[in-house]
Amino acid sequence: MRDQLFLALLSVALLAGCRRETPEALIRKVFDGCVQAVEAGDAAKAAQGLSPKFTGPEGMDLAGARLYLRGILARERVGVHVLTRNLAVRGTEAVQTVEVVFTGRSGGGLLPDEGSRRSLVLRWERRDGDWKIREIQESGNK
Repeated sequence: MRDQLFLALLSVALLAGCRRETPEALIRKVFDGCVQAVEAGDAAKAAQGLSPKFTGPEGMDLAGARLYLRGILARERVGVHVLTRNLAVRGTEAVQTVEVVFTGRSGGGLLPDEGSRRSLVLRWERRDGDWKIREIQESGNK
């Protein structure tokens, strides 16, 4: 009886370890990690979610995105409030639409100095087993 219980527990543990996360869950982790890094002011960590082939608004490339993040996060604290998010995964690519409010706070103030609501489209790709943001485009101001 004791051996059967041990084998049953071992089987459950092995099955739990073999369970793979869905692409949606993996993308959500990367996205949430980027948001947390931006809010923490960590430009290098925020850029880790970007593909080497990244393109952004006005033709921004990966080097430009890193420089932009360093500049903005050095000047002010940025808050990111995700209002909505939708995700569609097709094989090794995915498209995510998000509505976010960015807030900025310079100096030591407790309240944001400014805020803007944005609709963004993020195109994801799976590279070497990891999900990376290939493109970010704004779909319109609100």
